[in-house]
Amino acid sequence: MTRRNRIFIGILLIYALGIAFMLYRIMDDIDPRYRESAEESLVETSQLLASLAEQEVRAGAIDTARLAPLFKALYARQFDAQIYSLRKNRVELRAYVTDGAGRVLFDSLGKSAGADFSRWRDVRLTLRGGYGARATRDVKEDPSSSVMYVAAPIRWNGQIIGVASVGKPVTSFGQFVSAARKKTLYVGLISALAVLLLAIIVSVWLVRPFGLTADYVRYVRAQRSLNLPRLGRRALGVLGAAYNEMRDSLAGRNYVADYVQTLTHEVKSPLSAIRGAAELLQEPDMPQAEREHFLANITREAGRIQEMVDRMMELTALETRRALDNARPVALKPLLDELAGGARGAAGLRNIAIEVDAPPTRKTRCSRSSIHSPARIRARKAPDSDWPSSRKSPRCTTGALS
Repeated sequence: MTRRNRIFIGILLIYALGIAFMLYRIMDDIDPRYRESAEESLVETSQLLASLAEQEVRAGAIDTARLAPLFKALYARQFDAQIYSLRKNRVELRAYVTDGAGRVLFDSLGKSAGADFSRWRDVRLTLRGGYGARATRDVKEDPSSSVMYVAAPIRWNGQIIGVASVGKPVTSFGQFVSAARKKTLYVGLISALAVLLLAIIVSVWLVRPFGLTADYVRYVRAQRSLNLPRLGRRALGVLGAAYNEMRDSLAGRNYVADYVQTLTHEVKSPLSAIRGAAELLQEPDMPQAEREHFLANITREAGRIQEMVDRMMELTALETRRALDNARPVALKPLLDELAGGARGAAGLRNIAIEVDAPPTRKTRCSRSSIHSPARIRARKAPDSDWPSSRKSPRCTTGALS
């Protein structure tokens, strides 16, 4: 796995962990928000019940006789309310009333009449003049059985003589919490996957061109042709043209310098011979035989210069090609034998032996004319080099002749 892929996967993991943490915090915060909303409505309901109880105070005593039939009729009411996805058809509100000592005078469920609730938080704080609220489980081991209570003081002549507390089971809005969590999780996952897919598409869109660029650079360096895919052909065509121009520009700077240096070195020796012969021909008393000899030298060296120029022109034509024409597998052994045979005559004059050392089955994919021309030029040039008597053993690779 490349470093780029590891970095990309690391970014995706960090993104996934961030989304998971955010969804966890949001989903964990849904239940308290619903509890706050329910508690706010219970505050108003407790104040309403306390005001109703204050209407029944007689000489400082709370009369709860009207509350029992009121709640009995309330629980007996039949209705069908569709609240978004929740269908509600019964009243789940609870209520109880205590005296100033915290003893229960009335319980809407009829279970706690006469019980001492003075230690319950809602009753204790309300009797002290504070805000009393609590959440208590009906079944200690079952968190879903929790009931929220909010109390309000019952006053008579400015004194707190009792408490009216109303409660609501959390299961009454638990379906809203569950639905909200599911929806939040669904929307969060869909959004995360959408962003993830977009990130992958954008990363491929941005990163893939660098891969194509690297591939193209390798092809350009190998002097091969690149078949551009149909997808994005125009964009890749523009990229290819730009890289061709860049390659030509960068290669041209060094090529000019090498060209001039090589040409100067090759032409220097014939020019020296021509200059020397010309100086000697200026002597008036030179014999005719020597004069003809020096004129032949001038003609021969001029021919050498012309041959050098022709070689350089051939190399220039090859260097300007961006792709090989008619590339196909070519056996190197016969080609090297042919080149060596053409150079042995000139090499023998300098006492140089040329031998071919190449595997008989070795082949390379190239254009025969493209590889034959530079190799032929090198073979012709080899005997002219200032080498001592030695053995020249050309060797082949898959791309060039060395």
